[in-house]
This record gives sequence, structure tokens and C-alpha cells, in this order.
Amino acid sequence: MRRKDMIHFYEFVDGNPLFKQFKVDDLLFTAYDCPIEGSPVDYWIKTNYFCYVFVGGGRWKTPHEEYIIKAGDAAFLKKGAHRVYKILNGDFCALLIMVPDEFIASVMKNECGMNHSTNIAGHTDSVIPLNLDKTLKDYFDTILGYFSLESAPSKSLLTIKFKELIVNIATSGHNPLATSYFRDLNTNGKRSLKSIMEEHFMFNLKLKELAKISGRSLATFNRDFFKIYKMTPAKWLKKKRVEYGKFLLETSDKNINEIALDIGFENTSHFIKCFREHYKHPPLRYKRLLEEKAVIA
Repeated sequence: MRRKDMIHFYEFVDGNPLFKQFKVDDLLFTAYDCPIEGSPVDYWIKTNYFCYVFVGGGRWKTPHEEYIIKAGDAAFLKKGAHRVYKILNGDFCALLIMVPDEFIASVMKNECGMNHSTNIAGHTDSVIPLNLDKTLKDYFDTILGYFSLESAPSKSLLTIKFKELIVNIATSGHNPLATSYFRDLNTNGKRSLKSIMEEHFMFNLKLKELAKISGRSLATFNRDFFKIYKMTPAKWLKKKRVEYGKFLLETSDKNINEIALDIGFENTSHFIKCFREHYKHPPLRYKRLLEEKAVIA
């Protein structure tokens, strides 16, 4: 069993005639109407985006949590890789609002007057559910209404609406996790390399893609990585994935094929080989030994 290539989601959506959309530079509003085919679907995106679901829904899985986003829900998803599973019949219609780091940082500084991080909530996951008050719900409904107009809104109005969304979330006090992340973007410019690796180790991303997600050149990425971990990214990724595979063997009923694909290996054979190198037994043998110990205990 072999892993499928990851979808470059921004490139898939941008300019796609299947979806209604408005664009200003790298800022993009789109009414995304497409079933989630297969499960799970892995994809990566070069920019952050807001997702407001109005039909169906999906289940996003990170190394730390699972998030169900269904009709009437919204979330902020950081740029990078994501894994989504279909729920219901796989129907999925959503308003997607794509915004780069630089735009969020600029709005936080110039529109909100927030020039530094106050460490509101610490580390945030790659998926941040949003609490929808009436103002935010009305905002999303207003944007959806634009798609039924005979002519597109002006670019100046669209730019204002992009800014309005960031200001709404940052100043309402209802979404401290998202606000904390916005503040950190304004302060640091680059995301923490540790948090990026913890969020992305289970995805089959190329090093140049990880570097791009982190806002670094490949050379800077490799240099910064070695300063932190004292080993190469390839060696760390293999070690981290095998450790997580061991955790899944011990805590889930997933089979070896499922685990191998869940943790970023290109195929099952590679996972078995690496697991044996680390734990002296292939995964199935290791699991049987655990079961035998449990029976004796």
C-alpha cells in the first residue's frame, strides 16, 4: 500500500472555474462546493485560511486532537499540511477565506494597534475552532451573499472585508487562541520550527515544502533545524514517525498499513524496516509481545 501525493490546495482552488471566487493579490474568497472524495485526504496549503461550513462537514485530524467542523461551524487553519476525513455522505460546502501571514501581521499592527505578543494562550494547534458570535456569523453570511451578485464587489471593498475579519476576531475577546496566533505572527515573523515539526511530522512533505511553510529558505531551514535538534531533518522525521507508530500500536486497533500511512511513510515496507531498526522487532511481532505481556499480567 502506497501513500498518495498530497494536494496543493491553494493551487487547486485558485482560478478553478468550478468554484466562485474573488481575489485581491494573494487574498482569496471562494465558495468551495466539492465532496470529500475518499478518506482521509491529505493536502497542504501555502497560506492560512478560514473555513465556514454551510453544508455537510469534515473531521480534521492532527497529532494532538480531532476537530469536527460541520454546517454552522467555522475554524482557522494554519498554513501547512492537513488531514481531513469525510463525515455524513462526504458532502462539503464551505466559504474559504485565504490570508497570508504578512496580511494578518499588517492588520494586527496597523488596524488593531497590537505590536507585540502578550502570550494570551501559548501554543496553538494547526486547526483552531472559532467561537461564532452574531457579528462573526453575520460577516460570513454577508460574504456568501456577494457570490449571488451580478457583478463582483470592488477590490477596495474586498480588501476592507478581509481586514474586517481579522479585526473582528482579534478584538472581540471570543477567540483567544486565534488572537494569540495572530499576535505571534506580528511579533516573530517566522513560526516556531519546533511547533511546525510537531504539527507536520506525520505528513509526507518534502523538506523544501516544510521550509516554505516555516518561512525559511531550505538552507536556513536545515541550519536552524540542526541548531535545535542536533541531527538532520530526515533522521529526526524517521525517529519521530516510528515513535508515533509505536504509540498507535499500543493505543489503537489500526492495522499496520493504516499506521504506516497515518504517520507519513510512503509505504508499509519502509515503516516495517524502520520500526525493526528502532525496536528490534517488526511491528506485528512487537504488538503480539505486548498482548502476551498483558495476558500474563
